[in-house]
Amino acid sequence: MTEQNDLAHDEDGWFVSSFTNGNASCVQVKFTGQGTVLVRDSKDRAASPIIGMPSTGWASLLNGINGKSA
Repeated sequence: MTEQNDLAHDEDGWFVSSFTNGNASCVQVKFTGQGTVLVRDSKDRAASPIIGMPSTGWASLLNGINGKSA
C-alpha cells in the first residue's frame, strides 16, 4: 500500500458501503479501472490522504476483515 497524496481529490466514482447507515465514521472507496483501489476518510475528503493499493491487495484486505483465507 502506498499513500497517494498526489492523486486528485475529485468526487467522481467514490462510494461508501450501504452498511454504514449514514454513519459519518467510514471510508470511501474508488475503483480506478486500472487495477488500483483508492481509499480515503469520509469525514474530511478534501484533506484526507488517499491510500492506493492493487485490487488484489484490496481483495486480501476484505478477506482478512471477513476472516477468510486468501
